[in-house]
Amino acid sequence: LSIAVALLHQPSLLILDEPTNGLDPNGMLAIRELLKKLNQETGITILISSHLLAEIDKLVTHVGIINKGQLLFQGTLADLKEQQTVSMVFETNNADQALKLFRANSIQARVIDGKVITPALSKGCVARLNQQLVAHGLDVYEISLVKNDLEAIFMNLTSH
Repeated sequence: LSIAVALLHQPSLLILDEPTNGLDPNGMLAIRELLKKLNQETGITILISSHLLAEIDKLVTHVGIINKGQLLFQGTLADLKEQQTVSMVFETNNADQALKLFRANSIQARVIDGKVITPALSKGCVARLNQQLVAHGLDVYEISLVKNDLEAIFMNLTSH
């Protein structure tokens, strides 16, 4: 209802604070679709203030991150996501032995919570490492690619 009232005067700029807060999943989806439609069909610029980063990720094209009165980032969502880091996680039955094998292959790695973490690797490199781990008697339980999300990017920007 508040959005409808705000649209009565056909504004060129609509400013919303937490437009999906407190809504059920269907309501959140409906509001997202409404806002996208308003922007695309009427050209209204919509400024959204929100701490719900998953919602921001689904809705916006441009982002500004403000922390303690300072603008830390302003640009497209794609530009912000370029700051995303990617890592590989290897879970084996012996992380320390796996770490030695990775270092013998000149791969930067560290052990966190019993798992070996490396920077992103090519598929071929992952396959070779997996073969070597098994050949050295290690059980490989999982190999996964992990990307930090908007929350992690936000925390990295605001923690400095």
